[in-house]
Amino acid sequence: MVNRFVGLVVILAGVALAYSLVFTEFDQRVAFQWEFVNGDRVPVTHITCPSPWSVLNDGTQPEGVVSGDLCIKPARGQLVQGVGVVLLTLALGSWVLTRDPRRKALPPLPPSVRALLRNR
Repeated sequence: MVNRFVGLVVILAGVALAYSLVFTEFDQRVAFQWEFVNGDRVPVTHITCPSPWSVLNDGTQPEGVVSGDLCIKPARGQLVQGVGVVLLTLALGSWVLTRDPRRKALPPLPPSVRALLRNR
């Protein structure tokens, strides 16, 4: 009973983590990006990228003025991490689900060992 609960919790936690890695927006640090506000050049240090799934499948770009494809490389990394998390948690969760926690009795000692214990 406890093994089933723990196995399901492991699988659900892994799926939630993979979902957050693959299907939610993420912040990406950028360098050499500038925005003009009231004629002044202001550096942009972070941008919010769309979800890795939408970046890689739909070609979605971040909002605002940014140059280049700044979200593609980190989106690939997060997609690989999400797949890795799913595979790891499915393996670990299924192992916990199929494990038999009941302890079995030890086999009886061989006669030669029992004879040694009696001679003491």
